[in-house]
Amino acid sequence: MSQKQILIHYGELSTKGKNRKMFQNKMADQIRHKTKDIEKVKVLPHHDFMHVKWDHASYETIIDVLKDVPGIARFEPTYRVEKTMEAIYAKGIELFEAQTFEENASFKVVAKRSDRTFELDSMMIQREVGHVIGERFPELHVEMKKATYKLTVSIQRDAAYLSLISVQGMGGLPYGSSGKGMLMLSGGFDSPIAGYQMIKRGLEIEAVHFSSPPYTSPQALEKAKKLTAVLSRYGTPIKFHNVPFAKIQEEIKEHIHEDFSMTVMRRIMLRIMDQLLVKNKAMAIVNGESLGQVASQTLQSMSVINEVTTTPILRPLIAVDKNEIIAIAEKIGTYDISNEPYEDCCTVFAPKKPKTKPKLHTIQEMEAALNIEDLVADAVMNTEIMTIDEFYLKEQLAEFDSLL
Repeated sequence: MSQKQILIHYGELSTKGKNRKMFQNKMADQIRHKTKDIEKVKVLPHHDFMHVKWDHASYETIIDVLKDVPGIARFEPTYRVEKTMEAIYAKGIELFEAQTFEENASFKVVAKRSDRTFELDSMMIQREVGHVIGERFPELHVEMKKATYKLTVSIQRDAAYLSLISVQGMGGLPYGSSGKGMLMLSGGFDSPIAGYQMIKRGLEIEAVHFSSPPYTSPQALEKAKKLTAVLSRYGTPIKFHNVPFAKIQEEIKEHIHEDFSMTVMRRIMLRIMDQLLVKNKAMAIVNGESLGQVASQTLQSMSVINEVTTTPILRPLIAVDKNEIIAIAEKIGTYDISNEPYEDCCTVFAPKKPKTKPKLHTIQEMEAALNIEDLVADAVMNTEIMTIDEFYLKEQLAEFDSLL
């Protein structure tokens, strides 16, 4: 029997019916994947909760992993002790000693006795343990409804298990449980947050970056790869598609009026995305568009741009304020990377006065000057693919240090 364990609460997953086992298995698989380089853990799914058990790694190490696993609403580190009141008292005191109490802090004890042969029933365990804790920590008072701390004592056949703190999880749905989509990933603030939000909804993602060397720098490409590495922390290693886009942008610049160039460019991007989706068996496009934020994100522009595809386009940031996006970027670790001063292809070729209300027939007439089918086919054929995991950032930093 493993000596350490954590109790996981599903949250939204608890509302699932006959498909619940699939969601549970997806979560269990990801936990095993995220801990495989730490220690082999046992993941035991139950109807309304899941146990993670292991032997050697510290609680802090496993907690850091579980905080970044989609689908977990909250979880409780649980400590195993001998099934005696003396052992329960000692571990309860130890857990409270590790806390820093705020003024007017309160506590309660909740006991659960699945082993009916234990000498005390649940009410007696609560009373006795509560008395010991109250005497040892007189600064705490008992509060049954909204206690600051809830010490749970579970008497099971093999041992007693205690938990004191509850850790907030990511919430949402297990990674990969909602299918696969492809994220249009620039180097800005918005698109990586869009990817993160869809990961939380259980979507497996692959990243697609449009680069235009020599107009965009190697640092701009590297920036997108680093953003992908951050996102992989919340899922599994992510396939990164680098689409060569310079030739297309040169053609647009030569044949399309500058004011309409952004609309045409976005339409061609979606055509490329459609082909990449088919090749990679994905079902949706994800982007970081927010309504009205730039010229290509007005309703009129999006309507004209979307006309080239019937693929679902997921826009998790469509109604999100820029300050909210920045706050999430700071939280998940993409802010500093997105803030690096390397421009992507959209920025480099951005028109001075882009049309905010383009007409579809006007765009279609202009596109007749381009050999779009060949341009798209060439870009797809020459797309470079690599897989990026969460260790990519450390590996790049180590490589840089070796050159010094």
